[in-house]
Amino acid sequence: MYNNFVHVFLLVLKQRLGVSYRRLEHLATEFNLARMLCIKRIPHFTTIQKALQRLSKSLLERMVKACHSLLGLKGMLSAVDGTGFSNTNPSHYYIKRIEGTSVKNFTKTVLLADLDSKLVLNVKSTSDYRNETLFFIPVVSELKHALKCVLADKGYDAASNRLYCDSINVEHIIPVREWRQGRLGYGHKQSIHGKARRRAARLFDAQAYKRRALVESVISAVKRPFGAWVSSRKPLNQQKEVTIKMLAYNLEVMGRRIKVWLFIFANTFLHRRHNLYCN
Repeated sequence: MYNNFVHVFLLVLKQRLGVSYRRLEHLATEFNLARMLCIKRIPHFTTIQKALQRLSKSLLERMVKACHSLLGLKGMLSAVDGTGFSNTNPSHYYIKRIEGTSVKNFTKTVLLADLDSKLVLNVKSTSDYRNETLFFIPVVSELKHALKCVLADKGYDAASNRLYCDSINVEHIIPVREWRQGRLGYGHKQSIHGKARRRAARLFDAQAYKRRALVESVISAVKRPFGAWVSSRKPLNQQKEVTIKMLAYNLEVMGRRIKVWLFIFANTFLHRRHNLYCN
C-alpha cells in the first residue's frame, strides 16, 4: 500500500515536528496529508516505526549524499567534524543486557559539510568506541569527485588521511599535533615527528583554517530544530534516526535556496517579459 517515498517523507516529517509516531499519525490525518501523498489513508504509527527498522542505513546515507548533486555543487570547500546525539531511550546498560554489546550512551556522528551552502554532504554514525579519525577517509572518498579542499581539526591529523587526500588531488588543511617531550625537571619541548608532517606544518594556511568553524554552525543548525537526541531503542535505529535528521536539515537548506532562485526568477525574467508585453 505504501512505497518508500511515503515512509521516508513521514519519517522526515516526524523529525521536523519532533513528535512521537502516534502523534505523527494524528497530525498527518488532521492535515489531510493522504491527499497530498496520493494514498487512501495515513499508515498506522506502527507501520511507520517498522519502516525505520526495514529501511537500510546505506539507503538513507545515499539520500543525504544525493542532495548536493540536485543543487549542482562542485569544487566545494568542505569540513569534517564529529558530534554526538544523546540516547535518551534506553540507557546503554539496557542495550548491554539485551544485546550483549557494550555501546556508548550517545550516537557518535561524523559529517562532511559544504562551508558555502551549509549543506551536509555525507554522514557516518556509530554506537561503539571507534575513533572519529577512522571515518575521515570513508566520508571523503564517497564525494572525492566534487571536493576541492577539506578542513579538519587536530583530531584528524593522521598520515593516512593526508596521503589519501594527496592521492585524490584534494587539498587538505589540517593542523599538525605537536608532541611534548621531556619531564618537568628538564622543561617541556614541542616537536613534530616526520618529514611530511613538518612540511605540512610549514605550509599550513591558518587564515583558510578559520572557516572550519562554520561546520560547528552546521551541527548547531541540525541540533537546535531537530533535537540533540535520538529516541530509538536499538543502536542501528539510532544511527538511522541521526541520518534522517541530516536529511531533514538538507531538505530545509535546499528549500530556502530554491525559494531564493524563484524570487530572483520572478523579479528578473518574468518582470522583464511583463514590461516587454506592456510596451
